[in-house]
Amino acid sequence: MQGALSSKTIRKAGNNLKLNQAKKDDLDAISTFRSNHVQLMKMLVKTISKKLPKPLFIARRLKRLNSIQAKLQRFDGMCLDRMQDIGGVRAVFKNNNEVEQFVKSIQNVYYGKRSVLEIVKENDYIGNPKDDGYRSYHIIFKYNGKIDEISGYHIELQLRDLLQHCWATAVEVLALRSSTNIKAGYGDEYFKRFFWLCAELLAGNDDYKEEIKKLDKKYQILTLLSSLNVVADKLDNKDNADDLYLMVLDTKDGILKLSAFGKGQLEMAKNIYQSLETNESTQSILVSVDSVKKLKRAYPNYFLDAKRFIKEVRERTK
Repeated sequence: MQGALSSKTIRKAGNNLKLNQAKKDDLDAISTFRSNHVQLMKMLVKTISKKLPKPLFIARRLKRLNSIQAKLQRFDGMCLDRMQDIGGVRAVFKNNNEVEQFVKSIQNVYYGKRSVLEIVKENDYIGNPKDDGYRSYHIIFKYNGKIDEISGYHIELQLRDLLQHCWATAVEVLALRSSTNIKAGYGDEYFKRFFWLCAELLAGNDDYKEEIKKLDKKYQILTLLSSLNVVADKLDNKDNADDLYLMVLDTKDGILKLSAFGKGQLEMAKNIYQSLETNESTQSILVSVDSVKKLKRAYPNYFLDAKRFIKEVRERTK
């Protein structure tokens, strides 16, 4: 299945996925809809990479099938054709001041000017963090250009600093190796409390040091995170912004396999990705970064790497 899809087809496939009734035609439609976002991600990356201040790194990802399904099931009235984060671009900066500067730079470019990308929504989760402690600045763009297959599509830009990034990474590492998924809102309450407190700590609030230490001593949370590791295959350290990387993590054995796909191999990557997503013992994601050397920095959760988070929490609670 290639090219443009009708909203009706996308919505039907999404509804069947939500009800656990998706057949091959539905999964093919979802896969095509998702992979169509790649060109939109490239378009956004090309724009933001020219703006100041420069991010430490930029990463792109297509939303995983299980994440799409979970979101459809979690929110009443959510439809696949209206989902705004199927394609996501993340830019990470040294500090929050640089994030604020970059937001202003992007706003100056897109507001009040005609462009194929239009800002339709902004969510400041830094100034107004989510209840679980999550902090990031989200900007939703809509494509208004002439490419039919992505007409009306949305894409999400996430902006965060290194501390916010290491917190979010630790949350995802925890979800991969435990029954607690803070992002999805379920799991042990002590984990939820611990990560909320740590989010406050990393944001500069020193009021909760003792409670963090008590929770960690009782439940050995930092020790749990530090005990996780993976064995990863090696990739050549070549820089090619057109490359896609398929990351497949065996969450049971801690083995991470990385495969690179060059320009023109999107269809092959998409088909392999789709075939792996129904395997319950692995977590797969198709990503792109501005250089392979930055892959681990952009997606340390797939390397089960929470070292930066652990270091920051331990140093700040001394």
